[in-house]
Amino acid sequence: MEQTQSHRASARSPTSLGDYANLRRGGASPPRIRALLRLGDGDVARLERAFRGQVARGVGEAQPRFAHHERHVAAVLAEGGFPALTERRIGRNGVHVGLPLTWPGLLP
Repeated sequence: MEQTQSHRASARSPTSLGDYANLRRGGASPPRIRALLRLGDGDVARLERAFRGQVARGVGEAQPRFAHHERHVAAVLAEGGFPALTERRIGRNGVHVGLPLTWPGLLP
């Protein structure tokens, strides 16, 4: 007779940085994640450091996949370019950025 093993995760299974990062990107705070995943303070501190390091380096999904994609940029420029937010100058050094978007080739 073949034995089967339970596929239930233990309450203290190792948490990957991916799990932690997904919860953080979803808006959960470190204390909330600690409670949800039943992590110790040291685990939360380690995962938070790694998560912040990823964000600082532009790694992960904090940046669109096409952000540095030369073909994508070339295709958009061939169609006229990227839209821009309107700007209004306030005094000598101030700039007020707002809506509407202005599309290349069109006057605001």
